Amino acid sequence: MKTVFLFPGQGSQRAGMLKELPLNDPAVAEIFGIAEKVLGVSVYTLDTEERLTSTVYVQLCLLIIGVVSAKRLLAKGIKADYVAGHSVGAFAAAVVAEVLSFEQALRLVHKRGMLMEQAYPKGYGMAAMVGFSATRLQAYIQEHNAAHPEVYLSNINTADQQVVAGEIESLNSLIITLQKAGIRKAQLLNVSVPSHCPLLDDVSVALAKQLAPLQLSEPQIPYASNHNGRLLKTAEAIKTDLWKSVAATVRWYDATTLLYELGARIFIEMAPSGVLSKMAGSTFPEAQVIELEETNIDTVVWLWNNYQHEQN
Repeated sequence: MKTVFLFPGQGSQRAGMLKELPLNDPAVAEIFGIAEKVLGVSVYTLDTEERLTSTVYVQLCLLIIGVVSAKRLLAKGIKADYVAGHSVGAFAAAVVAEVLSFEQALRLVHKRGMLMEQAYPKGYGMAAMVGFSATRLQAYIQEHNAAHPEVYLSNINTADQQVVAGEIESLNSLIITLQKAGIRKAQLLNVSVPSHCPLLDDVSVALAKQLAPLQLSEPQIPYASNHNGRLLKTAEAIKTDLWKSVAATVRWYDATTLLYELGARIFIEMAPSGVLSKMAGSTFPEAQVIELEETNIDTVVWLWNNYQHEQN
């Protein structure tokens, strides 16, 4: 029974999430120490309500908590057969796969966040759409774009859950149209930039330049790609995915479906858990899906060992 570590992206954050981590845990102390040395500030200043209105701090916090979560589980003996990170979660996945060092990832994510925020400081965002297939939704987007500022299909998360990016006013107009058409859910997300679409082409190019001179290591754990939904097994392919996916549709449904076809039956979402777990649970009802919250890490370990025992 193979195990996937899932690393969430923007929209999963919550104020105080780093403050919940136990400093007496070696993994927490190690990662916090590196983060404070690189960023020059206390980790506990990063996850305030005010700071999390900025995509820069959201992305930094998600990287830190994602890597800490995985390291704590690995230290407890849980084995990851695959890693998959949604959006900025891909950088945490690359660290756990040992392609990037945590320090490299931290510097890259800091730059990524600043580039994204500077590109679209206000007036843009993303909206979640639930109830239509990607093909059906794309038809509505095409019709909408003929008369409004363009919006883009940015995430294909499940068979009937997608995310659209663009100008807020244009997204609101599309939401009204889709609600009239009978979509189950359509609402703006707590995301301040239009990620994973051509609006961020310049950011993608700039990030590629940041990654180009870095010496990356070959992955010790296979990594699921954001931009093409395939399994990546070389450092060069993962490097490309990290910069290219900023301006390309996240094909999460394709990636996780492939992992399931390859034998993944345990999906563990790193903190802050919830979003990716719901996607996995609805897409793979026969799989075991576990949400990691820092208060129940021993329960997660017990469940994982129990599932492995049942399989054997």
